[in-house]
Amino acid sequence: MKRKGADLIIGGELVLSGYVMSDDAADWSWEEEAFFSPALVRDALLAMGEGRVTVRLNSAGGDPISGEAIRATLANHPGGVRIVVEGQASSAASLILMGAAEREMTTGSFIMLHNPRGYVYEGAEGMRAQADFLDMLARVYAQVYADRSGQGVDAVLAIMAAETFYTAEAAIAAGFIDALAEEAQPATPAPIINDSLRARMRREVNAYGALMRAHAPGPGPALSRDPAVPGGTPAPVAATMELDMPNETNPTTPPNPAPSPAPNPVPAAANPAAAPVPPAPDPQAVAMQERSRIRMLRDMATPFMAAGRLTEADLNALIDDGTSAEMAGSRFMATMAGREGVPAPRALSERGRDETETRRLGMEGALIARLSGRAPEDVARPYMDFSIVDMAAERMGARRVPGNFAAREEMLRMAFQSTSDFPVLLEGAMNRSLAARYQQAQPTYRRLARQRSYQDFRDHSTVRMGDFPDLQPVSPEGGELKGGSFSESKEKTSVKAYGVKVLFTRQLLVNDSLDGIMQVLNDRGDAVARFEDRIFYEMMLSGANGDGPGLNETGRQVFNTTDGTKAGTAAAINVTSLSAARAALRKRKGLDGAELELTPQILLVGPDKETEAQQYLYKGIMPAQAGSVNVFNDGSLSLGVTAKITGNAWYVFASPASAPCFEWGLLDGYSAPRFRMEDPFGVQGTRFSLEHDFGCGAIDFRGGYKNAGA
Repeated sequence: MKRKGADLIIGGELVLSGYVMSDDAADWSWEEEAFFSPALVRDALLAMGEGRVTVRLNSAGGDPISGEAIRATLANHPGGVRIVVEGQASSAASLILMGAAEREMTTGSFIMLHNPRGYVYEGAEGMRAQADFLDMLARVYAQVYADRSGQGVDAVLAIMAAETFYTAEAAIAAGFIDALAEEAQPATPAPIINDSLRARMRREVNAYGALMRAHAPGPGPALSRDPAVPGGTPAPVAATMELDMPNETNPTTPPNPAPSPAPNPVPAAANPAAAPVPPAPDPQAVAMQERSRIRMLRDMATPFMAAGRLTEADLNALIDDGTSAEMAGSRFMATMAGREGVPAPRALSERGRDETETRRLGMEGALIARLSGRAPEDVARPYMDFSIVDMAAERMGARRVPGNFAAREEMLRMAFQSTSDFPVLLEGAMNRSLAARYQQAQPTYRRLARQRSYQDFRDHSTVRMGDFPDLQPVSPEGGELKGGSFSESKEKTSVKAYGVKVLFTRQLLVNDSLDGIMQVLNDRGDAVARFEDRIFYEMMLSGANGDGPGLNETGRQVFNTTDGTKAGTAAAINVTSLSAARAALRKRKGLDGAELELTPQILLVGPDKETEAQQYLYKGIMPAQAGSVNVFNDGSLSLGVTAKITGNAWYVFASPASAPCFEWGLLDGYSAPRFRMEDPFGVQGTRFSLEHDFGCGAIDFRGGYKNAGA
């Protein structure tokens, strides 16, 4: 049954508890969820009439725009609104609090202010636009807080940026609330204490303290008693234990005896209108009540004293000024908050965020372990049996996971389209699994080319320095060193953006079909590596006769007879042709004419030449005669095979670390392809774009050799 505004009215008061939700989101929320929305609040106020309304608020926040709509609604209510925070008013809920004419908090409550947050599935421009939008919201909301607190907008912006928590006392000091809420006290009649009774109480309690001291190991050193809060009444120096009650007028002297009754009292009959004098309370009961108060205060203070956040003087100050046990909690909190600065529980806030982040990383790690088949890390083990829907429900803070398909699908839809971090969790797990599969692939082009990083999509100049200048003799007269020079060659390569759309169906996600998702990731990881391989060989085998792209340095293709990078006569793979290839690489000269002494390392062939190449590189057969020795079966040449090379052509390359002919790279900051969520959860499922930025090109001719083959 759909929730109505009247459901928020309890005992004639408006109770706003749970998540601050937009009207649209409220329409598809679960009935048992704790939430409220602007439409529900307006309906409830309409049902309550135009008189004064009390609102009981306990919310961790939610949609900030909906929170502002509720604040404005409450601020414009004709009869005025009193809001009492019972628990917390955090994030958007603290904004709602600013709409009340009277703002109060119970002693154990807190409020929290921070910058608005959001999530965006866009490119860089969309993210920048979202950041600008959030900055605008922060300034608008800071003005609301500033108007109600009396602080400056800049000060409030700093408070919001720090994600600041306030106890009730601190919130009053900061101007965010007006007062502590009056709380109902037990219906025990307060004892009537006059001077005579007060004196007797002191005697009873001091006697009890003396009795306790007689059985105790002995008092510790005297401590100075400071007021528990600024502006409090200074307490006397403690020379006794906590149960000594000093005389109010002269703490160091015994209490004065009770004054004698006034002479000639008026008989009751002479003043029939006088109120009857109540009987004096039992002194022993009063003393026991005081001992109980002191014991409760000490029990409350003990853990904080052990942590070093309260002192014995703080406790004694509250004992001496008669603070009740009900009010002691707020006094202690105010004392600790004053010492630690605002916000007092800041470290607690950070621990909460760390714990939330730990849970998210644990779930992400569990998904990665299940998708990759690897052993999970310790932080992921508690979530290994969580389904995708289980994880979505946990990130949404849902109390249960529905059993039927429709409800589970709706849970996923809510997780994808809300401000929860579930989309980040799923996207992160998929990308890390995709990156691992991509990096396992070893396309042959990576053995031939040098890797680089591209800063952007513009053409990048590859500067290859010439030979290091030869050492020159040092002048014996002045000891001066002669200078040398470098030559350089500039070739240009660039990275390009590629992408394709991938759909994960609703059945795949709701049914937790991780095998299907894993298959997609494995296929895509291999597919991207194969795509890179194809792009590289299209470049390497381009141009006339497949001799490669032209170079700026020579104006010729990478493989040509002029530079000696291509055999003048096509030949099969044999000792003679391989010897010619090795000699060509050994004789290579650098930009400045010095010999490079390159060692051939890779023999690259197509499928048609693979067997022939293996015959000359195989090391298992020993020749019968020394003249039949195959010098290339010593393992100095490794075999590379790619189907991109057709026909009989074969190549020999030096190590790309010493003399690269080609280079390849990704966009700076990326080490693998990545998924980006486009449609969070549509009718058919969740649509991702698989994006990859890849570039390659020719940069030199010296490290390669081609034979057209026969």
